[in-house]
Amino acid sequence: MKSGVFLDRDNTILANDGDLGDPALVRILPGAAWGIRALREAGYCVVVVTNQGGVARGLYSEDDVDAVHARCEELLIRAAEWTRCEPLITKWMYCPFHPKGTVAKYRAEHPWRKPAPGMLIAAADELSIDRAKSWMIGDQERDIEAGRSASCRTILITPPSDVGLETRATSAADFVEADLLHASHRILRMDGRDGAPIWAQTSSTKLIASPERLADALTRNMIQAAAHALAEREGVHLVRVTVDHTGVDLEIVGSEIVALGFAAELRRNTNHWAHTHGAPQIWVNG
Repeated sequence: MKSGVFLDRDNTILANDGDLGDPALVRILPGAAWGIRALREAGYCVVVVTNQGGVARGLYSEDDVDAVHARCEELLIRAAEWTRCEPLITKWMYCPFHPKGTVAKYRAEHPWRKPAPGMLIAAADELSIDRAKSWMIGDQERDIEAGRSASCRTILITPPSDVGLETRATSAADFVEADLLHASHRILRMDGRDGAPIWAQTSSTKLIASPERLADALTRNMIQAAAHALAEREGVHLVRVTVDHTGVDLEIVGSEIVALGFAAELRRNTNHWAHTHGAPQIWVNG
């Protein structure tokens, strides 16, 4: 049997805080496409499992859901530079039911609606996925509960500024990561698949902090958020960004020169932030 990764859709793959039935509004989150590509190249089945109660509430139709997923697939393939014949997403699954729906056909509780594990179990049965060797990734605790009920290991996606001790302590997830790209590499490390052919080249570098400057969790969170924002603005793919009391470790897709340039720009941006807030510079020789 195969290993799988089950993905929530909204705020895991694409940006959406509400109901989305218009494919023109699909926006892929930074790192999502490359994270999915990493998982597919490592041999995982990738299955999207999403609650779509907007169908039950009459906000859009099942055809609209399919159209959104087709657009999402198109954008993911383009962003991930995916050229293989097999699909990037192995299967898209959704639950249109909601117990408070206004459309009679869909007004019901359903075993597929998360936090129930029905979608994961159905997909695993259809695709011969070993759930005990699989993962569930999502941005809500209902995703985590569904994954745990299906015997999967779990990763909670939460914004970089929220990835702290409190989130890690209160979530039922096995791990907490800032985005799908970081989650994918967590999975590869945990499952011993680091050697998967993900990209032609990645490069690492580190910025060393001045003494005591990163003792404050808010400053560390600011730096992590700044790294993600800079990567999105510059079109750089961050493989890993780890901030601790000593500094920040960066791994990006590209050459050593690209990594050093990215680190230098991050150093300038964050030192400027410190200056505007009346604080001393953050980095040694910065």
